[in-house]
Amino acid sequence: MLALMTIGDRIKEARKLRDMTRPQLAEAAGIKYPTLAGIENNDQAGTTQLPQIAEALGVSIRWLQSGKGPKTAVEPDPTDDDYTDVVGYSQAVGLGAAGAEAVDYAETHSLKFKNTSLRRRGILNRPLAVYYGKGDSMEPTIEDGDAILFDTSDTRVADGVLYVIQVNGQANPEYYVKRAMVLDAGVYFASDNPAGDHNWKKPKAMDSKKHPITVIGRVHWIGGWAD
Repeated sequence: MLALMTIGDRIKEARKLRDMTRPQLAEAAGIKYPTLAGIENNDQAGTTQLPQIAEALGVSIRWLQSGKGPKTAVEPDPTDDDYTDVVGYSQAVGLGAAGAEAVDYAETHSLKFKNTSLRRRGILNRPLAVYYGKGDSMEPTIEDGDAILFDTSDTRVADGVLYVIQVNGQANPEYYVKRAMVLDAGVYFASDNPAGDHNWKKPKAMDSKKHPITVIGRVHWIGGWAD
């Protein structure tokens, strides 16, 4: 029985076809070498660096992540110059009692955003991604199922800002969206609706020894249904 190819296997295959070494790909994609090595060796789940890697390799992000669809990246339609395609993952981020575990092979799609809107926000040409909310502890700011656009290059914590964060779970890392609180005692993350989540009734310290928090990216846009 043939073993299924992993994301790491597809990266290695595409890299060798382009006669690129791992250090060369890391430089072209603008990511750290240990990060790329971890992805190729399947040590990192739910990574947000795949769009940069796919662009550097000239392959389709959907093929790179799932092995489905055409391998070669489709050339952009010149009529779409006013829009940017942002990769959307089926990956959920926890808003409620439990975090959403990282999904290795989440299906991908793309959402179009006006360049003028991204430019006004100061995030045009940034490494952006979209995850989807799950739970109710960030209501009314974020509802269950809302799309969440975030910038993976902005991990500097500012008071009162929403971030996609990662906390180590029982098996895989767990993702949440929480609001930052910068206090004299340190950096904390909290729910907008603490009553909706017994695990986040109180803010949690970023530098907790038992459950340290890693910032994945700053949230810039939330999309959901109108009442």
